[in-house]
Amino acid sequence: MANLYLYLDKRTPRKDGSGSLKVAITHKHQTVYHPLETYIKPDEWDADAQQVVVRPDKKFLNVLLKKRMAEMTLAFQRILLRDDADTFTAKDILVMIVRGTDTVDKPEDMDYLIPIYNEYIMGCAKSTTATSYRTSLNNLVEYERDIDSLRFKDVNVAWLRKYQRWLLDTKKMSVNGANVYLRNLRTVFNYALKNELTRARYPFRDVDMSTVEPDKYMVPWEQFLEWISVPMTDRRELYRDLFMLSFFLCGIRPVDLLTVKKSQIRDGRLEYYPQKLNGRTRLSIKIEPEAKAIIDRYAGKEYMLNVLESRNDYKAFMQHWNKALKAIGYDDYTEKLCNNGKMYQTVKHNGIIPKIKIYHARIWWASFAYNELDVPMDTISQALGHKNGLRVTNLYVKRSNAKVDEANRRMIDWLNQSLADFHKK
Repeated sequence: MANLYLYLDKRTPRKDGSGSLKVAITHKHQTVYHPLETYIKPDEWDADAQQVVVRPDKKFLNVLLKKRMAEMTLAFQRILLRDDADTFTAKDILVMIVRGTDTVDKPEDMDYLIPIYNEYIMGCAKSTTATSYRTSLNNLVEYERDIDSLRFKDVNVAWLRKYQRWLLDTKKMSVNGANVYLRNLRTVFNYALKNELTRARYPFRDVDMSTVEPDKYMVPWEQFLEWISVPMTDRRELYRDLFMLSFFLCGIRPVDLLTVKKSQIRDGRLEYYPQKLNGRTRLSIKIEPEAKAIIDRYAGKEYMLNVLESRNDYKAFMQHWNKALKAIGYDDYTEKLCNNGKMYQTVKHNGIIPKIKIYHARIWWASFAYNELDVPMDTISQALGHKNGLRVTNLYVKRSNAKVDEANRRMIDWLNQSLADFHKK
C-alpha cells in the first residue's frame, strides 16, 4: 500500500543532536525520502502526531509543514488515481510530486526557478531565514520582468553579473549586501542540483561574491570608559547593561544573549550553540561576577534574561536598543511654553558615542583584546566561535576553554582598573 508521511532521520545526527526531517514515500516495498532542509532534535518531534513539539518556533514550523504536506498529499493522491499508477516506483512518484509534473522524466526546459525557490523557503527551519530568502526572492522578481519563465539554465554567468550590477547601481546596495542576495540564490541553485531538480550548468564559480571587509568602527578607550560611566537613571540603563553583558560574555551575539535559557547555565558557564552557526559549533563561556550581576538583575523565568519574555517583537526591541545606546550621554533640558500657558520640559540627548550599535560589543571585545592585551588571534577566534587553523585538525583537537577564560578575565580586570583610574581624574 502506498503511503506518504513525515520521517525524522536520526541516522546521521548533527553536532547538536538534531536530525533531518524528510518526506517519506512508501510504495511497492520501496521507501524513498525527500529532505525538507529542516533539522529537529528527537525530543522535539512527535512521530505519531506528525508535528513539532517543545520548540519555541513550533507553531511556525507546524504551519509550514502542514501546508507543505497538504500540497504533496494532494499530488500524491492524484498520481495514485491514474490508470498507470501501478507502473510507477516510489522514486517515480516522488520525482513527479517534487517537480510538479505529470511525467517521470521532466524535460530540462521545465526547471522553472520560482516554484523551487518557494519550495526551499517553505523548508526553512527558522522564520528569520525564511524572511531573508523571501526578501531575496522579492528583489529577484523586481529585477526579472519575465520571472515566471525564468529557468535555472537561464541563470548563467552573464545573467548573474548583470543582476549583480543592477543591485549595485540601481538599488544602490553595498557590495556585501548585494552578495547576500546572490549567495541566497546560489543556495537555492545548490538545493535544486542536490535534489536533481535541474541539470543546468553551475554558474557561480565565475562570479565574484567575496565579502568586502567592513569598516570596523572603533572608539578610543577613554571615550568608551566615559560612555560606561555617565550616570543613567532611565530606560537607557537597561540597554547599556545588556551591551556590557555581551561584552563580559566575550561579545556574544545579541540574538543568542536574549534567547539562551537558564538551563544552559551549568557550573558557572554559559554553554550554547550560536544560532547563526546552525548548531555546528558549541561555545562555553565562563560567567564572571560582573556578568552574573547583570544576569541576576534581569533574570528571566525560562530564559537567562527576561527581555523577550514580555515582548513578541525581537526586531523592534533591537531597534530600540540601538537607538538607546546612541542616546547615552549628557542631557540638555529646555523649558517651553505650551499653548495653554503651562510650561513643559524637553530633553535633548547628547550621545557620547553617536555611531554605537549593539554589535560593537563583539567588535570592541575582540579588537581591544588583540590590540591592547596581545591576546592571540586563535584565542579570540575561539571566543567568538569562529573557525581557525586547519579544517581537518579542528575535528581532532578538543580546545580547552582556559585560554578564553583567562583572556576574558584580563579584559574585565583591565576595564575595572581603567574605570577606577578614570573616576579619580
